[in-house]
Amino acid sequence: MGKFLASLVLATLGWFPLANAQTSMVVVELYTSQGCSSCPAADVILSEIAEDRNVIALGLHVDYWDYLGWRDGLARPEFTKRQEIYNVALKSRYRLVTPQMIIQGRDYVAGAKRRKLLEYIEMLQNMPEAAALDIERHGSQLKISLAPVPGQNVEGAVLHVVRFDPLVKVAIEGGENRGRHMKYTNTVTRWDTIAEWNGKEAVELFYDLSDGDNLAVIVQAKGHGPILAARRLD
Repeated sequence: MGKFLASLVLATLGWFPLANAQTSMVVVELYTSQGCSSCPAADVILSEIAEDRNVIALGLHVDYWDYLGWRDGLARPEFTKRQEIYNVALKSRYRLVTPQMIIQGRDYVAGAKRRKLLEYIEMLQNMPEAAALDIERHGSQLKISLAPVPGQNVEGAVLHVVRFDPLVKVAIEGGENRGRHMKYTNTVTRWDTIAEWNGKEAVELFYDLSDGDNLAVIVQAKGHGPILAARRLD
């Protein structure tokens, strides 16, 4: 994990901004596949909610439908594994299903159910964040500042940096979606877990950036637990 960090400073800070008291950032992870006939409707919904500046909408392509006649070139086996672990952690009746949206690491929606998803998002945007998170570009590095929030009991968390492509266009030439020309929003290209956090101390971290990075920083309770805070690099 440490190779992604230029440095890690454990800081004792006299002041740190509290988590947003108005609207919390909500992370939605859509597990999707180019080989799934039910997925295009959910892909459209992800594009719609991505317009909300208080939502980090991420598309994670899985590989378990490739056998149907079309290999999803955006799929990663590690995304399939992440979805599988989520379904165990959330005690889902599913092992693997697409489309599936995981909302803030707390619950899931299977299928393209816009109304239910929007209800979850509204509810979670009105819940306080459980960690104080701030990110800022410093030249070729991203400065990540993280601190506990009074009254929030965090037993341990991990820090993720997620890189994504805002728009990917694909002409699907085989499988269940043959002939479709798809536009995918915020397709995840890399998911790095860069550090662990004890939830008790303020920390500052620096992450090396590349030109044209589109990324999000996510603080998540250990064991694929709830997402405590998240920010997007604009």
